[in-house]
Amino acid sequence: MAIEVSMSPLLNEALQEARELAGTRGWELPTELALIEAERLLALTLPLGPPPDVRAEADGAVALEWDAAARGWLCLWVRGTGTVEHGAVIDGDEFSKTEDFADALPDWAGELLHRLFGSLH
Repeated sequence: MAIEVSMSPLLNEALQEARELAGTRGWELPTELALIEAERLLALTLPLGPPPDVRAEADGAVALEWDAAARGWLCLWVRGTGTVEHGAVIDGDEFSKTEDFADALPDWAGELLHRLFGSLH
């Protein structure tokens, strides 16, 4: 897969784990479009907080997850469909939504990162 040459180490590690699981548990590997979206999402979110935990999921989605201990957590998923799904629990409030994803971080996803980590740089 040509995309691996420029793949971030976080995404590459998640993909390697998914390949191992795909061989033994029938996991679906992320499509090339999902990997492109995941790279773009990583690039847009890395300046806003700590690096996320990145994982490929059984259904082919790529998840970026942040855990802020006492504050809560946030997870963003891409599937190569032009959307970002998110789920979060921040200060006891639950959030979930799906937004269109093109070149910029969707507004609500950015707002949730801001709420989880405070003032953004």
